[in-house]
Amino acid sequence: MGVTLLHRIIIGCILFCSLPLVVARAQNNGTENRAEIKALKDSLRVYDEQIDLQQHFLEAATVDKNILEYATIKSWVINNPTLRDSLFYALLQADSSIQSEAGSDPQVLATPTNDLIEVRFGSAVFKGMTLKNALEKSQDKYLYTKVAESYRYSRDVELRDPAFKLETPLQPELLGYDKLLDSFNPVNPQWETGAGSGAVEMALSDIETKIGPRWGGEARLGVDVVNLPFWSNGTVEFLAAYKRYRFGFVMPIAIGRQDVELFPPFLFRARRLTGARGFLGEFDFGALGGLFYVARFWKSDLHTATDPNEFYYLSGVVNLFYSFGISLDPTNLVRAKVGLGGHRVTPATAQTTSSGDVTILLSEHTNIISPYVKIEYMNKDVTERYSASVQYYNLTLMFAGSLEIVPGYLSIEAKYVWPLGTIRAWEYPELFYISPRLRIPF
Repeated sequence: MGVTLLHRIIIGCILFCSLPLVVARAQNNGTENRAEIKALKDSLRVYDEQIDLQQHFLEAATVDKNILEYATIKSWVINNPTLRDSLFYALLQADSSIQSEAGSDPQVLATPTNDLIEVRFGSAVFKGMTLKNALEKSQDKYLYTKVAESYRYSRDVELRDPAFKLETPLQPELLGYDKLLDSFNPVNPQWETGAGSGAVEMALSDIETKIGPRWGGEARLGVDVVNLPFWSNGTVEFLAAYKRYRFGFVMPIAIGRQDVELFPPFLFRARRLTGARGFLGEFDFGALGGLFYVARFWKSDLHTATDPNEFYYLSGVVNLFYSFGISLDPTNLVRAKVGLGGHRVTPATAQTTSSGDVTILLSEHTNIISPYVKIEYMNKDVTERYSASVQYYNLTLMFAGSLEIVPGYLSIEAKYVWPLGTIRAWEYPELFYISPRLRIPF
């Protein structure tokens, strides 16, 4: 009992003597903590001042129109009276000098994600944090969103100067075969009217239908690879298309046996070849392509002959070419085809026997073999699409060209066949025609 009391007295004396030291240490720790807190506050204040200074420089800067060329930002004019007035009074609270611009329509500049960059009322410009704070202090808490989304129903402002072009050095490069085929021989292009399942094309020389990503069909006049376009060989071809294969049959036609003169110089001369029945197939793999054609004249088609006493018909065609493409720039493309072709022309005569039957007598055919060269040029500019080509075969040149009038819907095309050598009995002296081409997507 006595030992316990003594211990308590000793401990009490020790605590009493050490109390000033504990109090002094606590005071020192508190002073150090306050100093650290003050240092942090000073650092934050300096940091805020730096941000404010940089923001001031940003808001004081003007937007140079040259940096807006091809920029991914949008601009529009708000012509809705209610929204225009709400925006004006919100900015008026931030800067009373805007009063002189009362009644003018605001022009807004924003990013594609609807972040506002600046708002202009005449010569008054609000941008950056000044603009954001002014809109946030408005009584309409959704004013920022309303202004940003008003692009959908406001008048758009073109930031890009259409006359501005960035000159770049010409660097032609070879086209990959996928791009080559998609540009010059598409399976089913997506028209400018939007994504569709197919399209129908109609011109004087052909009607073509493309359905889905693989299938299609075509009815066309003439065989272009031997420089016999339009009705010059007297046949119409009905083809089914799968991807880049075409296969079908050939039928004779009666049209084209007389001259047709609509108005000079558009003269369709009477054809000298007679059509025949047969089969046709063609393919285009990009690097390689070709066509085969086999036909025979039947006496049931004698009414389509140019002259039953003596006529000629195209009885066979073979064509094979190698191809490559060059991209002059993203919108200007060139394709070259180099190969060998041949065709056979058969003379025939219709004779009536003593029994009254009609017999078709065939004479010795003529085989023609010639180099085949074709150069195609295409401009794929969205606002101005056109193409041109020149083809050589059998001492004959064929020029072709097209110009799009209504993007995705209407174009004008023309072809001109110009013989360079001696004209045979079945050949055209020359042929020129021009035709509209109508596209109907669906």
